[in-house]
Amino acid sequence: MRTSPPPLIPILRSRIQAELLAIVLGDPTTEWSLTELAHAVSSSAATIGREVERAAQAGLVKLKEVGRSKLVSAETSSEYFEPLARLLLLSFGPKQRLSDQLSGMPGVEEAFLIGSWAERYLDNEGPAPKDVDVLVIGSPNRSDVYAAIEPLESELGRPIQVTFRTREQWEDTSDSFIATVRSRAMVPLVDVGGNS
Repeated sequence: MRTSPPPLIPILRSRIQAELLAIVLGDPTTEWSLTELAHAVSSSAATIGREVERAAQAGLVKLKEVGRSKLVSAETSSEYFEPLARLLLLSFGPKQRLSDQLSGMPGVEEAFLIGSWAERYLDNEGPAPKDVDVLVIGSPNRSDVYAAIEPLESELGRPIQVTFRTREQWEDTSDSFIATVRSRAMVPLVDVGGNS
């Protein structure tokens, strides 16, 4: 199957490749199984296996065999590690970092990336995003949300704009903002029940 480069970082071959590398290089102390990575990027273990082999041949990741399984981790000694990890954080980091911060936060029922970042993530062409737009559904303490997100702005290299809506407001389809958001790109960060 032929894939196209992801608009968020078109120097890479595919969104799966970019997400895989973003996960592994973004958390260099963790070892990932192929199954975990396939689940994380919503792909097949076979596809992830091929991507991991390519990354290992390029010296970007290490493979360790444990029984019949392979564990994948970042090759931090590679001269490419730091600059590539930074590029991947700037392009694909918002999804993972925001999900980590918002998952399990009291009052956050759902959260989505919306706007231009979500459009580029879902392979819709256009200019590079200047900011990251987040929609939080529920009734969290807003100060807690801002405190969790504020440090991410410098890490991700762009401002993060947060919009809050209660569950009732989110379900009101007559609201023009809600109708517009629902008709455009949305990338889930947290689902009902607080699971990412």
